[in-house]
Amino acid sequence: SNDAPANTTTTYDKNIFFSHPQDLDLIQTELTGPRFDSIDCLTTYCPGNSLFHPSHDQNKVLLIDYFNDRLITCGSVYQGACTIRSLQNISVVVQNVTDPVPVVSNNEEASTIAIIAPGPSNTHVMYVGTTFAGNPGNTSPRTRPGIASRSLDTNSLFQIVNNNVDRHNNTSGSHMFVEKKLEASYIINY
Repeated sequence: SNDAPANTTTTYDKNIFFSHPQDLDLIQTELTGPRFDSIDCLTTYCPGNSLFHPSHDQNKVLLIDYFNDRLITCGSVYQGACTIRSLQNISVVVQNVTDPVPVVSNNEEASTIAIIAPGPSNTHVMYVGTTFAGNPGNTSPRTRPGIASRSLDTNSLFQIVNNNVDRHNNTSGSHMFVEKKLEASYIINY
């Protein structure tokens, strides 16, 4: 059951979420940035020579997962990783992703679109389209497909939906990459 306050809306801007009723009286805010981050870092590993600096968290995805009574947020920091928050209190992170993956662009200006819809095996998945930003660093666009279906299952959260036993193998599953030699010149904006 959805215990979120009736007629409550969550909106966002750079570095902040807002929770308010439909009449727009403010109920709650939650700062999401700046965060110390480095474009050279992967979501779980940073080379020793990485330069960290305060980075704005440009919120790119804000979805209510009605099937699991939770709020999904994805921003530009930490290589575009996502977080699960409480619908009742946006300050509460209800599930830390133990193996975060790049989901959205880590470039503040690049666009992203996402929806939750039916997926394989009678599950619901998060379909994500994200613009290739051409960022330098250790994260290749090969880790962040232009279009992908992402798992909402607790055991494989935000991984590419894949029937392959090896979830780190991006050779199968529902995703699409632009051919590597065309990535920089064939930019898809959403």
